[in-house]
Amino acid sequence: MKSNDAKNAIDLQQLLKNRTPEQKIELLNELAFSELNDSSIREAANLVADEDKGVRNAATMLILANRSPQFPYYIVPFVTSTDISVRNLAGEILIKLGPLSVDAIAQFDHQNDDDTLKFVIDILGLTGDQRAALFILGVVSASENDNVILACIEALGNLQYDAAVDVMMLFYDRNELYKPTIVEALGKIGSKAALSFLMMRYPYEDEVTQYSILESLGSLGDVDTYFFLLEQVMSVGGPLILPLINSISLLKERYCLDIPFDNKMKSLLMYTISEGTLEHKKVAFNLIDSFDDKDILCTSLNLLGKDYDLDEMIREKIFRNAEYIYREISRIINSKPENLRQVLQLFLQTANYINEFQVMLNISTLDIKNIIHAVSCMLNHSDEEVRRASMEILFNLDPESALLFIDTALSDDNVWNRLRLLEILEQMNGREIDAAIHKLTKDEDEMVRDRALFVLNAKINNIPTTSI
Repeated sequence: MKSNDAKNAIDLQQLLKNRTPEQKIELLNELAFSELNDSSIREAANLVADEDKGVRNAATMLILANRSPQFPYYIVPFVTSTDISVRNLAGEILIKLGPLSVDAIAQFDHQNDDDTLKFVIDILGLTGDQRAALFILGVVSASENDNVILACIEALGNLQYDAAVDVMMLFYDRNELYKPTIVEALGKIGSKAALSFLMMRYPYEDEVTQYSILESLGSLGDVDTYFFLLEQVMSVGGPLILPLINSISLLKERYCLDIPFDNKMKSLLMYTISEGTLEHKKVAFNLIDSFDDKDILCTSLNLLGKDYDLDEMIREKIFRNAEYIYREISRIINSKPENLRQVLQLFLQTANYINEFQVMLNISTLDIKNIIHAVSCMLNHSDEEVRRASMEILFNLDPESALLFIDTALSDDNVWNRLRLLEILEQMNGREIDAAIHKLTKDEDEMVRDRALFVLNAKINNIPTTSI
C-alpha cells in the first residue's frame, strides 16, 4: 500500500491525538504493513515510550513488521531513557531489527556515558552483523572502563569475529578480570589460534579461569584437545570436574571417540552425578551408558524423580542391569529414601519388563523373599502411590505371598488402589481370589462395589472381563 495523505506525519499525529489506547492500537495495527514516510516513522517510533503498554506493544509490532531502515535512528535515543522498561524495550527492538540497527547505533552520540555505551555494545553483539565488530574494536581500543571493555569482549565473541582473536590475546594479561570473559569469547569464535592459545595458558591459570577454559575447549576443541582433556582426568578435582566431563562428552560425540573407564574416570563421573547441575548429571550418564558399575547404579537410583529425561536414562540402564536392582532393592527400601515412590515404580517397571520379555535372571530365592518382606512393610505407608506400587510388586513376584497380605490391600483407604487391586484379582483364579473379590462387593465405594459385583458374576458365569 502506498503512503497517502492519511498516513503523513501531521495526519498520523492528529489521528493519534485524543484517541483512547484501544483506538491507537487499532490504528497502529492498520499501519503495520503500510509504506510510511519519515515523519510517520518518527511518530510511530515515539510510541515505544507511550504510557500505555498495549500501545507500546502495538508500536513495536508495527516497527518490526515494517522494518524501515529509518526506524533504528529514532529508536536508539530511547536507550538513554530513565524509564528502565522503555530503555529495555528499545534494546529489544534494536536487537530484533538486527543489521538494520548497526549504523544507527554506531552513529549515536552516547555523550561519553559509559553505562549507555556498554548497553549499546551489548545490543550490537546480539545483532548478528559483523559490521558491528569494527565499531566495537574502536571502542575497546580507546576505553579505560572495565565494564565497557568486558562488554566489547563479550560482544565480539557473540559476533564470532575471527579478527578479534589477536586483540583478545593482547588484553588477556592486562587484567585478571578480563580472563574468564575472553576465554568464553574465544570459545565462541572457535579459531585454531584461539584453541592453541587456551591450551597453552591452561596450566598457568587460577581455578576460575581454568574452569572457563575447560568449558570452552568442548566447543572449539579437536581430537588432540580430547586427549589433552583425558590427561587432565588424573589431576583435576573439585568444581573443575564438571566442565572437564562436559567437554570430554562433547568431543567424544563429535569425533566418535572411546572413553577409558578406570577408577579415576569413575570417581569424576560419580562426582558429576552427585554434585553437578541437572545437565551435568545427564552428560555423565551419557558417558557411562556402556558401563555397568554397582556404585554408579546405586547413585543413579537416588536421582529418580528429579527430571523426566534423567529418569529415562536411569530406567534404560537399570533394565540392562536388572539383576542388580533385584539384589539391592530390599536394602534400598529399608533405607527409606526420600524418592521411595519412584524407586518402587522403577522396580515394578523392571519386573514387568522381565516378565514380558522372559529375561532370565540369576536371582536367589532368598533375594526374592527379602524383596517380599521389604515391600510388604510398605503396604501401610502414608503415600498411596507407594502402597499401590508395593501391592503390584507383590503380585508380580509371588501371587501366593501377596495373598497373605490381601486384607491389608483390601482395606487401603484410597479408592483407586482398591480398584487397581480388583483389576489384578480379576485376571486370577482360585477360591481365595473369589473371596477377596466378594469382600469388595461390600466396599464403601459404589464404583468399587459395582465393578467387583460385575467381575464376580463374570467369573461365576465364566464370562471374560475387560480390565478397567
